[in-house]
Amino acid sequence: MSTRREQAAQRRGERERSVGLESEDDAARWLAENDAPKPVPPPKSPLKSKALHRWRQRSS
Repeated sequence: MSTRREQAAQRRGERERSVGLESEDDAARWLAENDAPKPVPPPKSPLKSKALHRWRQRSS
């Protein structure tokens, strides 16, 4: 899980990337090629079996 500082840095980076970088700018091109967004990890809930959830419901 990300810390608050990491989340703030990510938001700041997104803001900086979205603010007026020209497409012809070398730095903008480099960022587009090398600073790709990280893939979102898959949610854990689909990996859990339905039987586990049913067992928890019965035992409560």
